[in-house]
Amino acid sequence: MTSAFAEEKTTLFDFRYWTAPNHTRIVIDTEADTAFKVSAKDNYVLLSVKNAKVLSQTFSHLFFEDERIERIQIKRSGDDIRLIFYTNEVFEVKHYTLAPNEKYKYHRLVIDLIDLQSKTAVADSAIEQDDEPERKVVLVDAGHGGEDPGASGKNGSREKDVNLAIAQKLVDTINQSDDITAILTRSGDYYIPLTERITIGLGKRATMFISIHADAVESTSAKGASIYSLSEKGEVSELAKQLEQSENSVDQFGGVETVIDSDQFLKTMLTDFSRKDRDIQSQQLAATILKQISTIGPVHKKTPQKANFVVLKSPAIPSVLVETAFISNPGQEARLNDSVEQQKIADAIFQGIKDYYSAVASQL
Repeated sequence: MTSAFAEEKTTLFDFRYWTAPNHTRIVIDTEADTAFKVSAKDNYVLLSVKNAKVLSQTFSHLFFEDERIERIQIKRSGDDIRLIFYTNEVFEVKHYTLAPNEKYKYHRLVIDLIDLQSKTAVADSAIEQDDEPERKVVLVDAGHGGEDPGASGKNGSREKDVNLAIAQKLVDTINQSDDITAILTRSGDYYIPLTERITIGLGKRATMFISIHADAVESTSAKGASIYSLSEKGEVSELAKQLEQSENSVDQFGGVETVIDSDQFLKTMLTDFSRKDRDIQSQQLAATILKQISTIGPVHKKTPQKANFVVLKSPAIPSVLVETAFISNPGQEARLNDSVEQQKIADAIFQGIKDYYSAVASQL
């Protein structure tokens, strides 16, 4: 795609919107080399597309309202289509294009309306001031989201939905305890870049990071949970290497994100000592969670695994990724969609967290 106008007619195939706490994302499925122009004014964003048409089957998908977009208008100027997104205030506007991938067959034009000031900044500051120095804060990450659906089940389940349901139950369960607080990285269906999930943890002064996912492979018979901690040296299994490619390939789905070796700014924050300490703690946490997970269902690997997941590079706090089950297995897919089973998974993870903190306390 280019932003220079061309003479070739193009189709706008479909429209999707994702509302996040600090931005709204507009996604338009287009043809290759679509000629477009995006301009932002005080109370609207204008998208002009040269020689374009909209499909009748998806025309209604264009119209959307949320806390940032008040209404949407479509106009035709000769052969050109103009989409006007009326907004309730001024936003930072970014746009870019994404190529097709295994999840999306069309090219995509993405427009982000980003809040100039975070609406949660004041509340977050107040929470941090109230926190006791030794308070345990668990950041629970629901993997994928928004344009990134994650893996898909044979019966149509999307990993991002399952991850969020389990993560929400885990947070609710943890927050019923007296001495541990839990916070979600995302509370709805929107995408958060991997490195931003890490910085959320820093901002919330998290003392632990748990990322919730569901496995998928070609075989429908693979089953069981797995727990991963970070390996930066590549000493991982073949399945872990496949998962690394899947979990770290973020620019295909939900946003442009630069991952350099991975994230030099994080590496500079970690001394060799703190990195080693974090890795040991993460391995201990993985073991306690795996022990509890094994009591409620099958496990794919009987010992904690390692992989070079970007999202696990939280500075100096124990961080693990929980592959709850294989969504590619129809039986396990049904389990992942069952609210009772989701709660069992959440309870097991929480018990593993408590066991970890008890073990750490006994070593003091």
